[in-house]
Amino acid sequence: MDDGCEVGGMELHDSCAHDGCSRTPSPSKCQLQLALKSALLENIGDGIIAHTPEGLIVYANERAAEMLGYPLPELLSLTPWDWIAPDLRYQLPSRIRRIRETDGLLFESRCHGRDGLVVCVEVHSRIVDVKPWGEIIVSVSRDMAARSAAQETMRRLAFYDKLTGLSNRARLEERIEVALSAAPHHNEVVGLIYMDLDDFKPVNDTHGHAMGDRVLRVIGERLLNCVRDTDTVARVGGDEFIALFPRLPDRLELASKAQVLAECIEQPIVIDGITVRVTVSVGLATYRDSEHHDELITRADHAMYRAKLHGCAGWEEFLVSA
Repeated sequence: MDDGCEVGGMELHDSCAHDGCSRTPSPSKCQLQLALKSALLENIGDGIIAHTPEGLIVYANERAAEMLGYPLPELLSLTPWDWIAPDLRYQLPSRIRRIRETDGLLFESRCHGRDGLVVCVEVHSRIVDVKPWGEIIVSVSRDMAARSAAQETMRRLAFYDKLTGLSNRARLEERIEVALSAAPHHNEVVGLIYMDLDDFKPVNDTHGHAMGDRVLRVIGERLLNCVRDTDTVARVGGDEFIALFPRLPDRLELASKAQVLAECIEQPIVIDGITVRVTVSVGLATYRDSEHHDELITRADHAMYRAKLHGCAGWEEFLVSA
């Protein structure tokens, strides 16, 4: 009686005695184990291909076929030489030798799939001894585009405000440090504008927090539309925003920018037929030698607070005493 089955082109044999079950296991338990192995291989998010050192493919899962753009039966009829990028094929013999010499090899590669598809992958390969067939090279491949997308998601979570999509404080501080490090090499001004919406709480109390969030998004979009690509706009608190201008001709230009941003924010906002008006208090600060990003933010914050004390909807500049 043949106790084996075929999964993805590779014959799997009952190994229950080696997997910790009894020496005379029930057929149903062995079938469950084989089905589970098959399900794990077919549902993993990575592509898996097993082949002999000569290139004969004995197993591939659906994810591998999907990554390369082939129907699974067609992929099983190919060899690794068929999909490895032509300029990388010369590496195969030495790579197989290195896989033999190690407990597994991690490397990046480029594959040419069906219809001109090009896929950059991260591959982990190792050799397993499968009796009675001998050495089988098992490679697990991950699409690097998917990894890059995941990294971009993590980057956005780390450096961008979830509500508005603007930079957050961490990214702002990073951008300020870059601007301050470059400042000694040119004669231009690094300027910071700290903006705090006046009495924003009534907006939430009157129209609800969902409406308040939508108002903040609109303000964020308006601020982005009022600055250059080289500038940075960040949301640093519930209703607080900071704009960084890394290269301005003088302090007067920073004051002009503050006026533009304030007017931009104070234009009526209409959402679902509801008109919302907000005003903003603004503080300005400019770079001075040997300054850290915390100092620049603090000075702009102090100027904004003074503007609040003098009455809402105004602006103040932090001036360094002689």
